[in-house]
Amino acid sequence: MSDNDILMDKELFLEKFEKMSLKIEQLTLEISKMKEKLEKTNKINRSFGLEALRNSKPLTFAREIHGIKSPTKRYIMSIRTVSEMWKGRRNDFLIAIRQQEKETHMDLKALGIRIPVDDLKNLSTLAKEVLSMLYISSELKGIEITEILREIISQINKEGQSMVREVKQNLLLK
Repeated sequence: MSDNDILMDKELFLEKFEKMSLKIEQLTLEISKMKEKLEKTNKINRSFGLEALRNSKPLTFAREIHGIKSPTKRYIMSIRTVSEMWKGRRNDFLIAIRQQEKETHMDLKALGIRIPVDDLKNLSTLAKEVLSMLYISSELKGIEITEILREIISQINKEGQSMVREVKQNLLLK
C-alpha cells in the first residue's frame, strides 16, 4: 500500500467517523429529550394519584364502594374533598379509585377526578349517570326503583345540613 492509499483510507475513515459521531450526538439529544418528556409526564401523573389522596379528606357521609377484587388486589372508589391548590383550582370533590394490596390494604395506585364543588353542571351529570345505573340495575332485578329513590332523597334531606357542614369544614371557603 502506498502512502497515498493510506492517506485516502485515513480520510475515508475520518469522514465515516465524523458522520457516525454526528449521528450518535443526534440520537443522544433525541433520547435526552424523550427522557425529559417522560420524566415530566411521570412527575405530573405521580403527583396526582397517591399524593392527591394524601392531600384529601374522606367524607363520612360518602361511603367507599368496593369493586370486583382480583386474587391479590382490591379496588375502592371513594368521594373525598380536596382543599389544596392544583392547576389553579381549589376546593374540589375528588372521586378517587384506589388499587390496594389485598392482604395489607396498602394503596398501590390511585386515579382520581377532581370536580369543583361549585360545578353544578358536571355534578348534576354525574348524579344522573349514577341514578341511571341504579335504575337499570333495579329494572334488571325486578325491584321497584321509586321506593329506593324515595329512601335516598329522604336520607339526603335528613342528613343534608350535616353534610354541608362537613364539606365546609374540609374546604377553605371564602
